[in-house]
Amino acid sequence: MPARLTLVAIVLALVLAFLAFMNARVGIHLMVVPNTHWGPGFDLFRPQLAGLQRKQAMPGFGEQEAVARLAAASLEQTPLNARALRMLAMNDHLAGREQAAEAKMMMVERLSRREGVAQLWLADLRSRAGNVSEALRHIDVMLRTMPHATDPLLERLALAIQSPEARAAIRPFIKASTPWMERFFYITLEKAPSVRPLGELVASLDRAPNVDRLANSYGTLIYRLASQDHYDVLRQVYPKIPGVKAGDLYEVALASAGSGSGYAPVIWDFGTRSDRGGALLKPDKAEFFAIGDVSGVAATKVVFFKPGAPRQLLFRKLEGESGERSQTFWRVSCVLGADDGRVVQSVNLLEMANNTLGKLSVPENCTAAMMELMVDGGTRRSPTRVVLSDVRLGS
Repeated sequence: MPARLTLVAIVLALVLAFLAFMNARVGIHLMVVPNTHWGPGFDLFRPQLAGLQRKQAMPGFGEQEAVARLAAASLEQTPLNARALRMLAMNDHLAGREQAAEAKMMMVERLSRREGVAQLWLADLRSRAGNVSEALRHIDVMLRTMPHATDPLLERLALAIQSPEARAAIRPFIKASTPWMERFFYITLEKAPSVRPLGELVASLDRAPNVDRLANSYGTLIYRLASQDHYDVLRQVYPKIPGVKAGDLYEVALASAGSGSGYAPVIWDFGTRSDRGGALLKPDKAEFFAIGDVSGVAATKVVFFKPGAPRQLLFRKLEGESGERSQTFWRVSCVLGADDGRVVQSVNLLEMANNTLGKLSVPENCTAAMMELMVDGGTRRSPTRVVLSDVRLGS
């Protein structure tokens, strides 16, 4: 489906969803009742308008004359009654008088930014005309003024960013001052079938918003880009995230595990399990372990290779004894480039003499690789352990 038609369909779904919401919530924090000559907030016609508003939101509404009569009377009493004017606009819309409906809806927007139906009606109109940016401006107003009613909108925006045109239109709102940014990231990460569109949106920014409340979302985004094999996008996104060291993309030093900044798997991930994992002993020295009868990954890091960069993993094995079927070894899986899918594996590190240098060659046509330290506790009663240092790329 073309990008413009995709957004039109999404905005129309937003309108329908919000009309249903309005029908359920009518009269509760969703109206403006201005001052009148009978006193502040007094609206003689409020109960009758509320009843007709409920009906007007339902299919097959046929009481247009009653709406016109009652809304006109209400406007005579309270000329700035945004709800009455909006109901007249809906009357025009139902009768096919779109220009008249648009004029009234624009007046409603000037009277009250909190008239959600007017904002979404105008958003739908602008999207049908191909004005995606203006459609999103109306949605932004609603997201700002009605934060407790906007999860359905954010869920649909999460789907909308699959369209490059929608991403371009949403891009100006991805900034620290946008109050719905945290919910947008959270819902997109939870609801979207793929994180790639969100990653491409962040990659298009000069800099991702520098707000503490987005830190968890950034971490989730980086982790899922890797787990969904979108390493090309991950490489573009990571330097845009505040507080990280972009150089970690191209380095394998163990120090990143204790840097206090950055996100796995661009920095070393030693896991959180009690039966296997790793612990940093010094800035570039770490111990990796697994208890008996437990095997798996103890540490993980993705690394990218610039053209001409060394493609050998170098390390020093300091401590670790073999026996009782225990083993530790490096596994390097190419995840990007012509050698994507190739896997190479080191010898059992426990069989190397302590305080010796080791190396493992990465496939030559590999643009990015996942480095994993595998540990198997074998049949030991005490944990299997290996201590490594000086992990780096070289030749």
